[in-house]
Amino acid sequence: MIEQMLSNWVCWAIVAVALVCYQQLWVQWLTPPEHRIRTPEVGGNGQQSFAGILIAVMPLLGLLGTIIGLLNCFASMALGGIDAALMSGGIADALLTTQFGLVCAIPGWLLQGFIQARLRRSVAPTKG
Repeated sequence: MIEQMLSNWVCWAIVAVALVCYQQLWVQWLTPPEHRIRTPEVGGNGQQSFAGILIAVMPLLGLLGTIIGLLNCFASMALGGIDAALMSGGIADALLTTQFGLVCAIPGWLLQGFIQARLRRSVAPTKG
């Protein structure tokens, strides 16, 4: 499985996006809410919106890998008939990229939710 991931360019693209995304989320987590620049149209800051876009890109890259894997599978069927080894390799690539995109995106969505909740708590009016 590791060999498949290392040889698949879609997995490398997901890793690159995940690194940038988690770096952005880490900076947001460490920045105190009172030091953030808020923009009224998004309720947060530009960094928060950028991280959200990157999180959404990861499963889409996984879907792209799924399509590429299935196309390779169908192409091998068209050229050489039904060969179980070629078909299973294409299907494995398709499922691997889908899984990898989701595995990288889900923790990002959770972390972004925690950050947004922390930001909302910090700007909520205190009663007293």
